[in-house]
Amino acid sequence: MKIFGTDGIRGKAGEFPITPESTYKLGYLFAKLLNYKNLAVGWDTRESSSMIAASLISGIEDAGGKVYKAGCVPTPVLSYLIKKNFDGGIMITASHNPFTDNGLKFFNSNGEKISDKEEQKITTAFFGTKLNAKISEEIPNILFFDEKICEGYFKHLKSLINLEKIKKTYPIDCANGATSLFVKYAEKRLNLSLSPYNILPDGKNINLKCGAAQPEFIKNGCFAFDGDGDRIMGKDLNGNIINGDIILMFLADKLNLKRLVGTVMTNMAVEAFCNEKGIEFHRTKVGDRFVKEKMNRINAKLGGETSGHIIYTKLNHTGDGFAIYLKLIELLNKFGLSIDDLTKQYRLFPQKVINITVQEKIPFNEIEGFGELLKKCEIILGENGRVFPRYSGTENLLRILIESREKESLEKAETEINEYFNKNGGIK
Repeated sequence: MKIFGTDGIRGKAGEFPITPESTYKLGYLFAKLLNYKNLAVGWDTRESSSMIAASLISGIEDAGGKVYKAGCVPTPVLSYLIKKNFDGGIMITASHNPFTDNGLKFFNSNGEKISDKEEQKITTAFFGTKLNAKISEEIPNILFFDEKICEGYFKHLKSLINLEKIKKTYPIDCANGATSLFVKYAEKRLNLSLSPYNILPDGKNINLKCGAAQPEFIKNGCFAFDGDGDRIMGKDLNGNIINGDIILMFLADKLNLKRLVGTVMTNMAVEAFCNEKGIEFHRTKVGDRFVKEKMNRINAKLGGETSGHIIYTKLNHTGDGFAIYLKLIELLNKFGLSIDDLTKQYRLFPQKVINITVQEKIPFNEIEGFGELLKKCEIILGENGRVFPRYSGTENLLRILIESREKESLEKAETEINEYFNKNGGIK
């Protein structure tokens, strides 16, 4: 059986594997099997995060580990803290998912996501070990925020980003998530006016019609983070979405980088841009962990996903919405550009992701007529287009990406796909 997805473990809070018993066991095995003695645990603003933290911390401590409770903190800040001070750590979050979900992201001593091999080691032991969960009655406050853990992170950013040159900033949508308290504190410590909004978490409003996970709700002329702060998206003044692909092109261009890593979902315009600029471009499987692994192998400083996970290794070793936001506005100020220039100068090919809800993730070659549908779409989209299906690693969805230089071709392919699933009543 499998419990790890694209980015850690995720599911409905209160249902397997996001139960007190399971999270106790996972905390125990993480500390025991990987021999981690000093661990940091942080969480986002979901109402279920407190209970999960209590069981997780109990498991770690029963395995002989010592836990530092980082509190309600963005995932990238926790990652940075781990790299500087701890053997490893766990972030309690379901990232961009609704409040009813929750999950765990596991980090090694470098502040990076643990490997497939380590995930498999934990999975094997999880299903092969019996443990009696001893859950602590001490339930942490989900809105506990430890200001002092941010000081080293802020000092690091100030050494790499010329904040004094920043005259123009753009408001930030904090998604009522883990950045809500953090960004308000950052304004004071960095002496910047950041105008954050959606900063009143109530345990249920994380990612609710707000944040990078719901880009249609981002206000014009603003940037946005997702629930745990490792993604960044935006909108220009005309309402055009600024996604991870646009941000990657802008940063690679202005930072004069030689290599760039995207994923199989990255817009073909990024590849065309890299060819034009003489930048090496590489694709990986979906997941910022795979992007980072590829970056390590080829010594690339920048990589990311369309969804807004952007990794720039000079700033952090995981997707970091806040650090990338500061770098973006530093460069926009430096080159005398506005937020509108991002969409004007770095144009994407027309692209659409069609999401189909599935009960079971059946292999594509076993879905009747699916292969013929893909071939038909390939012909419609032409040489400068593509169709790419994949199952989500975090949700029960089939995602079908279609892309073409011509909008008309895209619309025809979308019609074919919708007609196929309407006719067949979903996947059979």
